[in-house]
Amino acid sequence: MEFWDPRGTRRLTEIQGTLDRTGLIEFVHEAAQDVWRANLGRYQDDLFDDSFTLSMLSTRNLSNRLATRIEDDPRWVARGVRATKEHGFVVLHVDGLDIRLVKVPHKANRKPSFSADFDWVDSDARLAAARRNTFTYPVAARLPQLEPLFEVEQPAVDEHGVLACRDVFLVWGAERDLPATAGWLGLPTTNDDRWISVLPLWWDAAEPQAVTPRWYPKSA
Repeated sequence: MEFWDPRGTRRLTEIQGTLDRTGLIEFVHEAAQDVWRANLGRYQDDLFDDSFTLSMLSTRNLSNRLATRIEDDPRWVARGVRATKEHGFVVLHVDGLDIRLVKVPHKANRKPSFSADFDWVDSDARLAAARRNTFTYPVAARLPQLEPLFEVEQPAVDEHGVLACRDVFLVWGAERDLPATAGWLGLPTTNDDRWISVLPLWWDAAEPQAVTPRWYPKSA
């Protein structure tokens, strides 16, 4: 079980409300479903596709799709939503927040260990975002073996600092064999937990495959 900072969780709940009001969560969810379903359908073993290439292609497709759809639709501007590119990947901007998409590592599908499966050192943009949150809200890593039976405040940390955290990661994962995705909101940090807090957004039902991936034999 992973434990998160309660102030961070409250901050994420506020952010979720903002994103719900603009329709961004539903928009990203539907886009992730469509991209994953399409790429499952065109996966080919004989072209040497594997889980990694499937994950990377979907990451890029989703980023490009969100950037294009938001830039081309004036309704998003009316809602105060913008999309820019940073090192080739989309960043969503709304209400002072900068939201970057993060794909769950392909081996974890939809069940990542948030404290073990993510590391920001491979991405300058993600590391910089985590550092900004750490500077704003320098919360210490949480130690599960020392956790009390109930949440307690952390007086050594400015409780208002977390309200100034504006760098948010929208994490998404998917099943290798099914068109089922999941999403979370997270506030990244540079301590050993990697996150101040993480909040679940959606979890698709594992419905039967609607498109037949090409690594399966087709039924007669």
